[in-house]
Amino acid sequence: MADDGKVYGDSKVFCQGRFISGPDARSCIASLIMICGPSIVWQIDIGAWLVEEYTIALPLLNGILEVASLWLLLATAFSDPGIMPRQDAYTEQYDAKTKQFRVKQPTRYYDTLLRGHSFKLKYCTTCSIYRPPRCTHCSVCENCVERFDHHCPWIGNCVGKRNYWLFYSFITSTASMNVLSLATAVWRVVWSYQDYVDTAGADFGDALLHALGDVPVTTAMIVYCTALVWFTVGLCVYHTYLLCTNQTTYEQVKGAYSDGKNPFHAGAYRNFTDILCSPVRTRYFNAQAGTLRWPAA
Repeated sequence: MADDGKVYGDSKVFCQGRFISGPDARSCIASLIMICGPSIVWQIDIGAWLVEEYTIALPLLNGILEVASLWLLLATAFSDPGIMPRQDAYTEQYDAKTKQFRVKQPTRYYDTLLRGHSFKLKYCTTCSIYRPPRCTHCSVCENCVERFDHHCPWIGNCVGKRNYWLFYSFITSTASMNVLSLATAVWRVVWSYQDYVDTAGADFGDALLHALGDVPVTTAMIVYCTALVWFTVGLCVYHTYLLCTNQTTYEQVKGAYSDGKNPFHAGAYRNFTDILCSPVRTRYFNAQAGTLRWPAA
């Protein structure tokens, strides 16, 4: 393990090791506010209107999406993304044959063959391990993370092999809630517009201005949701593409498989089931005690 005795980097541990987050976990508070605040306003304004005029089904659906989004956000922010535990520094490794401690750093790269594809395993001088394929060192958390996707500033944690399914579920539920909120907000303005046209016989411009002024909170929701929908839906679509092609954000940005040869791609359906539905492995270490669990893990 590292010189300070820790088997992980700058991650924060809570509740006797049950929860692990990145060093910037507080940044997820902003995401919580951005989701929770507008959702409550939507329920009070648009949700109440839908119940009165149409049905309770849509407010219930939006409420379910809100709870799911908030829970998945917290679950992703406080989960182990797939941290590879640190090992003793090479200078602490004792060679029984030579009866001395190692003085030379291991070779920087180690070539291996996986699924007919050549990989260079890189030695991490911080964690003192050879990183497995698709494992990358996060400079924010100071951890090597299995199937590293990216470090998300919106949740304050890395996204990797163990919590990618949580992250994808989070962005999917958030994007769905965003679309539903925008669509119903526009629906209410259109309803107000049509009602004013029918009663006052106003032209398009006057009726639209009246409708927007008649429901100012709904108008504000339209502006807010429109500003966010491109990001939330775009992010969901992007990660759906990554799932279909079995790539991580890190690999796609670097163009790791730009030659079309991805040894991990097994078809869209198999990629989805393997990445999102496979059992989540146990941690390789006890975060509270700072001890390794393998080979038991």
